[in-house]
This record gives sequence, C-alpha cells and structure tokens, in this order.
Amino acid sequence: MLAVIRLDFDPTVTWLGLTVRLETLAIAAALFVAITLAGIGAGRMQSRLDRSDGNEDAEALPRLRRDDLILIAFGAVPGAVLGGRLGYGLIHFDYYSANPAALADPGQGSFALTLGVLFGLLGALGVARLLAAPIGRWLHVASVPLLIGLGLSKFAMMLGGAGQGSYSDASWTTSYVRPGPWESVNPGLSAVPSQALEGGLVLLVALLILVGPVFARFRLRCWRRIVRPGWAARGDWAALRGASRFVTVLCLWAIVRLLAAFTWRDAQVLGPFGAEQLVLLAIPGTSVVLFGANRLSRRLRAMRERRKAAQSALARVRARAVEKTAAEAVKSRPDA
Repeated sequence: MLAVIRLDFDPTVTWLGLTVRLETLAIAAALFVAITLAGIGAGRMQSRLDRSDGNEDAEALPRLRRDDLILIAFGAVPGAVLGGRLGYGLIHFDYYSANPAALADPGQGSFALTLGVLFGLLGALGVARLLAAPIGRWLHVASVPLLIGLGLSKFAMMLGGAGQGSYSDASWTTSYVRPGPWESVNPGLSAVPSQALEGGLVLLVALLILVGPVFARFRLRCWRRIVRPGWAARGDWAALRGASRFVTVLCLWAIVRLLAAFTWRDAQVLGPFGAEQLVLLAIPGTSVVLFGANRLSRRLRAMRERRKAAQSALARVRARAVEKTAAEAVKSRPDA
C-alpha cells in the first residue's frame, strides 16, 4: 500500500559524536513546555491570591511554590515508569504471563501511557503531600499543561515512527521511506497516523478547556431594536475549578484517547475494546461513580441536618408548651 504522505527523514541526529533520536529530543522539549506552563500558571494564581486585599484566609493558605513543582515532577517519574511497564504487560498479557521476569527488563518491550499517567499522578500527589503543598490548586494549575505535554509528546512520536495505527490505503495515511530504525512494525506500509490523531484531539481538548468558558459568556442583547453583543459576568464552573478541573481534564483525555485507540493495532480482548481501552473506560466510569456517591452523601448529610433541625425545633416547641402549661397551672392555683 502506498501512502500519500511519505515521511522521508532520518530518525536520529549526531552531534559531538553522540547519536540521539529526534523523538527523544522532541519528548523532552514537550515535557519542558508542560512544566514551564505549569510554573507560569502557578505564579499567576499565587499573584492573584496575593493581590486579594484583606483576605486573611488566602494569606493563611500554603503558597504555590515553583521550586516545589520540580520536586513534584520528579516524584511522578517512578510511578510513571512502574505504571507504564504494568500497562505494557497488561496489553501483552499472554507473553508476560509466561515470562514474568521480562517485565522487569527495561530493555525489553516498551511502556503504556494510560497506567503511566495514573501511577505518575499518584507519585506526584504523594510528593506534594509530603511538601504540604496545596494539592487542589496544583491540580488546577497542572490540568491544561498536562494536556499540552501529552498532545505534543504524541506528535513527537512521529519523529521515531512510533504509534502507527492500523494499515490503510486512505489518502491521509503515512509511511516512512528510509530504513530507520523505526519503532513501529512495517513502517514502510501506509498506516493510520494514530499518534498524530490522538495528539490533535488532546490539544483540541486543551483549547476547549481554555476558550470554552470565555465563549460561554458571550451574549446578544437587544436595546431599542438594536442587537448588541456583550459579555456576561464572569463565573467559575464547578467542573473547571480546583481538583474538579483536573478530574474533568483527565476524563476528557481518557475519552479522546479511547476514540483514537480504535485505530491501533492492539488485539481486542472484550468486544471491540483492547486491554488499554478497558483501563481508559474505567477512568470516566470511576469518576462518575465517585461523583454520584459524593453527591448522594451530601444530600443524605443535608437531609440529616434538616431532620436534626426539625427535631430541635419540635423539642423547643414542646418545651415552650410545657412551660406555658406549668405557668397557667400556677396562675389557676388558689392563693393559700
């Protein structure tokens, strides 16, 4: 199959006698961009908190320190490596179940992104807790930079030939002309650029998270038969504030990755879904269950509080009735 988009370049570059893959350099640049954006966002949020005059609660809260960001990012690395290997072993369960020792060999196989992100998140949260950092605000700040880093990293995979999808003769498929070394099998055959497709979808989600609330404020007002555009008052959506913002971003990322995964070459293990797709389905599913349970617990707590308030009010009414009856009884008693 001949692809219309033929990629003709060398996946490695030699500088000062060192041979480095372009994909490695591009992924490092994507991570640097993500960490830099998170640091800028942390500084801007802390500046807004510092400008809030007379806000004693803001002064008492722990600060967003940019030097903590480096430690938190490094804390995510062990979890990402562990989760990536476990996820890769889950995808190729038949082989690693027969050769479990090979799972600990970093030179054999690769890493899976989904569990790598989840385990890396756990490691970062653990370090943030040890540093007594404001976890909710850090999750808010890191949500969009994480999407940008993931999206750019997917485009970086094209430089190494990794992430090629199923074979196809469509006009927008890609193939690699030179011998490589490339990371995908049969790179010379035209295949769906799954890595570029997923990267574009992830960056689109990041753009929607940024501009969606802005366009939602747009209004058209009528004044003396004249339609005038305007903006509604700014308000923060509960789903895009604090830790809820990160959960929303994580669920949207899982959904777009799930859609892109239908173009992968992975084997199906349950209906049309592969092993990693089942993990991706669990992310929004678990979030919905936890959200429903949290909302139900809030309603039950509110109902208990209202019941206690009603019982207290009824007890006060009964006490007043008893006092009134006792007072009337004293008044009706004949004088001695």
